[in-house]
This record gives sequence, C-alpha cells and structure tokens, in this order.
Amino acid sequence: MIYIIDADGVCYRDLNEKIRDAANKAFNHILVNNVRGQRYLGAGLTKTDLQLEINGVPGEDLAFCLGGSKVVVKGHSQNAVANTMNSGTVVIHGLGGDALAYGMRGGKLFIRDNAGYRVGIHMKEFKERKPAVIIGGTTGDFLGEYMAGGTIIVLNRNNQTANVAGQADKTLATGIHGGEIYIFNYELPDYMKGIGAIKTRATKTDLERIRPFVEEYCNHFQFDSTPLLQRDLIKIIPAGSRPFSGFYIPSYPIDTGKMPAQKEMASPCEAACPVGIPTGRFLGHIRHGEYKEAAALIDDHTPFRYSNCGFICNYRCMASCSRGKVDFPVRTSELARSLPGTASPTKNEQVRGEIAVIGAGPAGLSSAYFLARRGYKVSIFEAEKHPGGKMYQVISRERLPLKDLEKDLHNLFDLGIKFNLGEKIDRNKFDQLINNMDHVIVAVGAHQPFLPPVKGNDLIRGGLDFLKQFNLGEKITIKPPVVVIGCGDAALDGLEALDKLAIKPEQITVLDIQAPSARASELQKWLNAGVKILYPFFLEEVDLNGIYARGSDGQTTYFPGEAVAFINETPGLDFLTPDLSNSLNSRGFFDPAGLIGITSHPKVSITGDASGLGLVADSIYKGRLCAERIDATLSGHKYKVEEITSISSFDLHLYTNAKNNKPEQIPIRDEYQRCLHCGVCIRCDECIEACPREARVRENKEFSIDLEKCGGCGTCAYACKGGVVRMVPRE
Repeated sequence: MIYIIDADGVCYRDLNEKIRDAANKAFNHILVNNVRGQRYLGAGLTKTDLQLEINGVPGEDLAFCLGGSKVVVKGHSQNAVANTMNSGTVVIHGLGGDALAYGMRGGKLFIRDNAGYRVGIHMKEFKERKPAVIIGGTTGDFLGEYMAGGTIIVLNRNNQTANVAGQADKTLATGIHGGEIYIFNYELPDYMKGIGAIKTRATKTDLERIRPFVEEYCNHFQFDSTPLLQRDLIKIIPAGSRPFSGFYIPSYPIDTGKMPAQKEMASPCEAACPVGIPTGRFLGHIRHGEYKEAAALIDDHTPFRYSNCGFICNYRCMASCSRGKVDFPVRTSELARSLPGTASPTKNEQVRGEIAVIGAGPAGLSSAYFLARRGYKVSIFEAEKHPGGKMYQVISRERLPLKDLEKDLHNLFDLGIKFNLGEKIDRNKFDQLINNMDHVIVAVGAHQPFLPPVKGNDLIRGGLDFLKQFNLGEKITIKPPVVVIGCGDAALDGLEALDKLAIKPEQITVLDIQAPSARASELQKWLNAGVKILYPFFLEEVDLNGIYARGSDGQTTYFPGEAVAFINETPGLDFLTPDLSNSLNSRGFFDPAGLIGITSHPKVSITGDASGLGLVADSIYKGRLCAERIDATLSGHKYKVEEITSISSFDLHLYTNAKNNKPEQIPIRDEYQRCLHCGVCIRCDECIEACPREARVRENKEFSIDLEKCGGCGTCAYACKGGVVRMVPRE
C-alpha cells in the first residue's frame, strides 16, 4: 500500500514527521514527490519491510542512522548520505555528495554515478554487521579516511584513467585500520596512498566476495554486470591496526583548534519526568552493579520509589525514551521496583528547626521527607488514621499494592518524622502551629467533590468518597446499571471497585467531556471487557434513575443508572487565616502558591493539590521544591528552581541491536543494557578506544586529555553514543 506525500514547500521537520507518521500507520511504501533540499529524510527508519521513495534532490543527512528500511532517491543526493547508518539499503539514481557513509556501521549504499570527497570516513563494523558502499563512477579525495571496517567498491564503470579516487597526495585511505577498498580498472599512483594504506592486486576470492554487491548494484540501475566484473581490480587494505601510533607523538602538525570536553545534559526521559529523576544516571549505576547508588539517586528525588515510580506514575519518561524510536522504551518502572531493598535514606542529625506539615498525602509527605533529611524536626498532622492521602485512601490495590506503599512509608517513619494521625486542624490549632513552629506547610489534598451546577447534582455519588469506603472495607450499596462521570485514572480505580462489587462491565457506561486522560492500556482492558466509554458528553440533569447528557451533536441522551463522579475535587482549607483565605480562587485553590508554595505569610507555604490538581508525581515534585525553598530561606540563602535542559536528538548517535527486541525477549534484570544513555556518560570507553593518538585517558570516573597529543579531530566525540563528548574551542 503506497502513501504519497507532496513535499513542495514543506519544512524538513514537518516532512520528516509526515514520513514517520505514515511509517507508524503500517504503510510499507511511502512516495515523496517534489523534494527540494529537505534534510534528514528517512532518518532512523527501522521497519525492514518499508521503502521510502524520493523524487527530487533531498538535502543533507539522507538516511541518517537508518535502521533497516530501504531508501530510494530518483535523482541526485547532497552531502552526508547514510551517516551513522545501522542497517537497510540506500539507492541513489544519480550523483552522490561529499562525506557519504560517515561512521556507517551496517547496511548497503549504492550510488549510480560519481561521489564527492571524504567517502567512508570512520566506517566501522558493528557486531555482525558489515557496511558496504558501492559507487558506480569515481570519488574525490580522502576516500576511506580512518576507515575501521566494511567494504567500499569504486566501480569506475566509465573506465577513467585519472582522478578515479581523487588526486591529492597521500589522501587515499589515510589512517585506514580496518575494512577494504576495491577499485576497478585503475592504476593507482603510489603518491596517492595515505599513511597506513597498502595497495595489492585483488584475488579471485576477493572478486567472488564482492560479486554479489556488484550484481545488486547492476540490478538497481539496470546495467550488465559481466563486462564490469571482467576488468582488473586493485585492493586497498590497512598496514596495521593503529597506523598513527608513533606518528602522532609528541605532536602532529594538523590542529583543528578544538578539544573534547565532557558536557553531560539531561536525557529526554529525565526532562520529561514530573519529578525530575535522572533516569539515565540511574540506569548507568545499574549497568555497573551500583545498586545502592541507583536506589539512593531515586531516593534523592522522591520518597516514593516503589509506589509512584514503580506503579502509579504515568511514565512520561518511557514516552520520551529514545529507545522507543528503535523498538520499545526502556522499562524503567519495573527496574525501579525490582531493585533490592536498601537502607533508609541518610539524614543530617543536627536539628535545624521545627516544621509542621498539614496533610499526609504525596505532597505533604514529600516535603516532610526532604526537610527531615536536611535535619529539621518535622511533625505531620493528618485528619485520617493512616498516612498516604489518595495513594492509601483512593487508588486501587491493583494499581498500587499496599505492601509497596508501606515500603515507602517505612522510610519516612525511619527518618524520625512525628505522625499525628486522626488530628484535624482547625483555625485555633493552625494559629498555634504558626506561633510555635519555624514554618508551616499546608498540603491538604483535594478531597471534596466539585460537582457541576446542574439540577439534581446532590444525587451524584462522589467518586473519592466511594473509593475511600471501598478501600476501608466499608459496606457499599450500589446497583446496576452505573454511569461513571469522568475518565481519568481515578475512574479506573472506580471501575476496579465496581468490578469487585459484582457490577458487570457491560452494565457500566463512562462519560467524559473530552478524550479520556487515563492510561490507554488500562482503558483498552475495560473496553475489551464490555464497558462503554463515550465522549464528549456534557451533564445536563440528574434524577433518581439516571442522568441526561448532551453529546457533540447537540442531542440529549438519557443514561439510566446511579451516577458516580470522578471529576474535579477541591481542597478543604477552612482553617486558613483571613488573609490567606482571600487568596483562594473561585474553586477553592490557592493560585499564587506556584511550584515552590510561596504565600503572603512568611511562615506558611501551600503545596500539592491545594495549589492545583495534578498527578501524584506532580505533587511529589511540588513538595520537594517547597521543602528546598523553605530550607534555603531558613538558612539565609536565595532559592531558584533548577532548570533542566534536555539533550537534542541531533546530538545523539542512536544505535540498535542486530535485530529489534520484544519485551518478552529481554529479562528485566538485563533491561538496563537497552538504555542508550542519552546525554549521560556510562564509562563505556569507546571514546578512548577511538582516539587515533591515544590522547584520551580515564581514571575511575574522571577523563583527561593530553593536549600535546590531541589534534582536535573529533573522533572521540563521534564515538560517544550519548552525545556527552563535545568539541569546544581549545583554551
């Protein structure tokens, strides 16, 4: 099935997005017409049954990091075709530009006519993959420079006698230390051979080895292979594995004026995490068997490693994972909860002040956790008889097993936090806390239902109250059919509860005013079971037997059944002082609080759902920032929220395994091996091994550069898959 795209006037970013969308929709032949210089076409495509056909002249970096697909260009190409290509096939029906196959590590590149200079630089073999470049005409200078593996074939099909592989002195295969180059019907002048290159006559065995490549070239461009294969053939091979080992010391006259530097940045997963957990560094610790360090890294960002990271988070980190562009995201949630038990988080034993926290939900517990670790004496006041807030009272035990929540709460108890459970705060007690404590944090959750102002709304059962009753084991009387209003994650917990109360899925209708925000996989489970999920529908009226709701077509439909609403809630803040109460908005939330909880009172902060609804992860993050800001203020320091800047995908060299993996093929204990460690150094030492001058050295976790040896060639920067090594001006 062919999908046709008109590229006329389309920006390269938008055009690539269209191509990726078509590939994701299971099209196996994508035709792009009127291409005029758009870059990166075909970059990263991995479907082995996909052909991308291009009419026109694409821009630079065609088929960058191609991972299995076929790219055919009916026209000439520009520079940097097949750079860092992993597998697949690229066919150019015309001329090739400069710097083709730079760092190519697999697949095949066919150029019908001539190619420019610097073809095949840093080509290498990766695992069992061996790249091949077949050029029908001639090439420019620096062919195969620093080549480390693979095969380059220059067919010279027009039988030129000069300038077949450039013309400059000592540029052909300079620094070659792997792979081979074949050139047909050409008497190569000795002065053109680069340092480390040896010229020999190809044998019959060599000819038979490259015959399939030549025949495939001829099939693509409809030439007769017989006369081409009958000509003389020379072969260029490396003299040794490191041709410059002695030549570069103490210095080499060529110097680019640059030097490598370590520049770690946030991985896409870290930038996407609501809590800001540096997932790449976490996986790096696991790679080196540093399990305690891995657990401590998460514990430095959240007190809920098991319950949130392991179970109830919506995993924005996995949605942003670069590995997902190859096969499927790294399963960080399973890794987080599979870590062995570790000691309680460390704390400062010197008491630095007394803090009161009102509310033992995710935000309040998070604030208490980070302040207690900094040495503050923390007292929590919670109206319910068990800490955890919505995590304990509302979220289903299927989504969050109680034993895993208890593991996280145990760490909080070990920090010496005083829990005053079953103690509801009123105005008098609030005033006492302000007077007696160094600071008071208001982190009450939003537990009061906010029902739409329609006739009969008092007949709607509040979803959170329903779930609290269910989780506490209280008797609940509810009969089918049931109409669930709202379709977020809380509604999923409600469906679990209804199922256990013997309400059959086909007896449940879910209505929402927008596309459901709950997890797609969980929604699909309930749809498959028979639950009807309808949207958009707007509530109009409720009676004893059902509800009236208006659809997008303007028609009102009656849905029989008891209504249970899992929509917005508001916090209970009736104990606040008048000046703080005046800052509440019309829905009862504290708007000015922001992420760090500042209020008009210097000793009061408001955080969590009280300052706006969000995910549990959002509340954890707010609680942590609130604690950090209070600590800075009480310590006399200025506080600023640290900004996270993610590494660009263009700075990465994404790579794949020999074949794409499926989840069932990878044991969770080995999952860390699939991480591409974007922006993070994992001490793989590939930058050290790639350096032609042996100028780069690592001692433990520290890298150093011998600037007398380093010429600033950038080989180490290219070798770094995570984009950590960057070339900067030499100081």
